[in-house]
Amino acid sequence: MKNISILNKNLLFIVILTAFTFLNTKAQVGGNQIYRNSNQYDRPVKVFTETNNNYYTTDSTLVISVKVLMNQTADKYKIILGVNEEALTPKKSIEGINLRINGFIKKISSLGIKEDNVFVDFISQTKTYDYDVNSDLNSVTQKNKGFETKKNIIITVDKYALIEKIIYEASDFKIYDVIKVDYMNADIDKIQENLLKEAYSVLDKKKDNYFNLFKKEIIGSPTANSGFSYVFPKSQYQHYSAFESSDVSYMSNRYDVSYIRKEERKAKTYYYEGTDYSGFDKVINESKPEIGIQYILSLTVKYDLKKNKK
Repeated sequence: MKNISILNKNLLFIVILTAFTFLNTKAQVGGNQIYRNSNQYDRPVKVFTETNNNYYTTDSTLVISVKVLMNQTADKYKIILGVNEEALTPKKSIEGINLRINGFIKKISSLGIKEDNVFVDFISQTKTYDYDVNSDLNSVTQKNKGFETKKNIIITVDKYALIEKIIYEASDFKIYDVIKVDYMNADIDKIQENLLKEAYSVLDKKKDNYFNLFKKEIIGSPTANSGFSYVFPKSQYQHYSAFESSDVSYMSNRYDVSYIRKEERKAKTYYYEGTDYSGFDKVINESKPEIGIQYILSLTVKYDLKKNKK
């Protein structure tokens, strides 16, 4: 009978926590993102919000788990631009690309970007080829057209606003290839330490809630383990194409005329969608609009409990 009573109390505790969670859920407007393919394997679309009580208990143990997420603005940004130059000879190709790169570096110095924050990475130098159509018009001959040199310009800045200014100035030097932008934080150890404190604070509240409901006694010292990870923005972008289209069926006529159908261009929309907040006990900087790095810390603590006397 005592075991049944304990089970009923456990069920009551879970029901109370679940009801509290649903009272705090938020509604959202779907928007055009609903056109996104719902069959993506890497990010399944959730149709409900998960609760995250994460209590596991027996008659002699209690395990409490906590997950905390923090949206953190980057301290520095690293932008990589791709540059290429074609010419008849390798020498002319290198001279041409260096002239453009040096002019660009001098230009962005007016933005406060020092040479120490710029590195030029030599990528490759290759032959380029084309074809000559022979006089009989029945054959073509491949020929060496010249040489192409490729380099990357790597620039580190501490303000996000400078990225667009760099891209703007680069266009004057026929530099259009924005390879990627990396987000960086300097003191990850400090971030992990702060997240651990937040997780312990949440865990203490969970522990107090449990022991206020169930008059248990802890014996010995608890054991704990934690995990720490982070997610960069480049892996968090989704896309969709929002349009409605009518169906077209094949039709023939008595003249047996063939037609070429040209589709109108349908634009793709790309947008940032960070880690799903469901399943987290606490999200720090949840309402902050600026995109940054997402840090995740999980904490699990096990308590040994004094068994009830039968």
